[in-house]
Amino acid sequence: MSLNYYAIGQRIKEYRKRSQLSQAMLSELIDKSSTYVSYIESGNKSMSLETFVRIANALEIPTDLLLSEQLNGSIAAANQEITMILSDCSDYERVVIVKAAKTLKTTLREHRYLLKLKRR
Repeated sequence: MSLNYYAIGQRIKEYRKRSQLSQAMLSELIDKSSTYVSYIESGNKSMSLETFVRIANALEIPTDLLLSEQLNGSIAAANQEITMILSDCSDYERVVIVKAAKTLKTTLREHRYLLKLKRR
């Protein structure tokens, strides 16, 4: 198995922006250069485990959120991400988002079923 460093870098970038940190601010928190942070986010450089943990700690998120696309069946990471998305929502927004997610799930499953029928 090889890791998709571009996907990991994009997740780091996403959470850095959610935390309203610039690359320079994150680089100070992890004691690396902002150029290095840029390389990590673009997937051009891999990082040590120590740097990876420093980034997660600086962003105040669990490491599995950064690896969620790399982990098979990572329901825990998905649950954490959904919880983070919903954490600052109003009651109304939560109801709408949950209803939209349920509708999307139903539509995806129906579409998958129809594709299977077409292939027969």
